[in-house]
Amino acid sequence: MLVRNAVSGCVAVAVASVAMTGLAHADAPTGPTPHTAPAPRVTVTPTVAKQKATVAVKVVGAPKTCRSVSARSDAFVKPVTLAKKGNPPVYSGPAGVKANAAPGPHQVMVGGVGCGKWTAKAKLTVLAPSPKPVKGKVISKTGVHVRQQPTSSSRITGAYRKGQSIDLICRKVGQPVGGNRTWYQVKTPKGWVTARYVKANGAVPPCK
Repeated sequence: MLVRNAVSGCVAVAVASVAMTGLAHADAPTGPTPHTAPAPRVTVTPTVAKQKATVAVKVVGAPKTCRSVSARSDAFVKPVTLAKKGNPPVYSGPAGVKANAAPGPHQVMVGGVGCGKWTAKAKLTVLAPSPKPVKGKVISKTGVHVRQQPTSSSRITGAYRKGQSIDLICRKVGQPVGGNRTWYQVKTPKGWVTARYVKANGAVPPCK
């Protein structure tokens, strides 16, 4: 009986000791959470650009210890070293888009020298080049009016004379004129001419 009571007492003390140890660990301070600096932020303006255009690259939040910050992209003519200004510093500079940059999204990568390994990213979308206009010739004896919209009741914005060569940008279905529903968009003066009185010298693409 005495042995059984002694064993029971030892078990109780052990359980209490484990419980107190658990509480001690649970209440123990974990220490301050290490501070992590926010990642540098890069912006490209405009985010959508044509081939041969110039965009502005700007970086905010780069480490102050950077000796230089540069931006690169397969859409750029060459990597660009960004100018430093202000405190905290802001890095910015112009970048030229290649004349043959592939249409679509491109990644812009920015990194620094002398300030650790870090990379900031942004996206630049290159627009597809506009198709070259197709030459057309006015075949009406009285010429043809340029209309604001592809309809003969729309406001007149200009006119072309008989035999005049004009640039046709694209084609669109509009009000029929002499049974012909096709209209061509022209740039100068801006508007539309009916295909009934204009002969295209090639295939005119549809308007988007």
